[in-house]
Amino acid sequence: MSKVLINNQGVDIELADVGVSIPASSAYTIPPQNYPLFAASSDVIKFLSLGNDNGGLVLNDGGNDISILSDAIDIIKGWPVQPVTVEETPFFFDYTGIPEGSDPFTLIAYFVPAGMTLDLTRFYYTCRMESFVQILKNGSLIGSLRTGASMPMASFDWRPNHVCVADDIIEIILTKRTGAPDIDVGAHLMGLTQTT
Repeated sequence: MSKVLINNQGVDIELADVGVSIPASSAYTIPPQNYPLFAASSDVIKFLSLGNDNGGLVLNDGGNDISILSDAIDIIKGWPVQPVTVEETPFFFDYTGIPEGSDPFTLIAYFVPAGMTLDLTRFYYTCRMESFVQILKNGSLIGSLRTGASMPMASFDWRPNHVCVADDIIEIILTKRTGAPDIDVGAHLMGLTQTT
């Protein structure tokens, strides 16, 4: 199955962290040896999350355009795609930028509103410095990742998925190594919402 990133926009799209530029109104076929690199790329995740209508990219699997971000990432990795039921809606929270201020730094904080559940499926994190990231639910650790110069990308998949209900607080906390310089990071939390 081919994995093609389609740029239907009127401008080139730069995927800096994988070293690829996709010209306006063209497509790029991902080489098979680069599937893991593209699946963990903050830039690829960002532009796929925007979608075709908002200035982003679309993934085509050789026959179909894939509109659900988590499915697109699964397809790039070569994983089977899990069907989404009608009452579930994909969600995507992210932080990209240079964390400033005190350490530890909160990259993402989300309060689950009444009448909703979140089914966390994936967390991706990119950073070229030594860092430690914690995923907290109501202050309790539910996942963690480390990065460094030799491993700038990391991901955490909940298998089985982790459900958060109304009034839960989900936080992504970054702790940098002492003396580490400020540097760009990308944090992407994905899953499904369901109205209860």
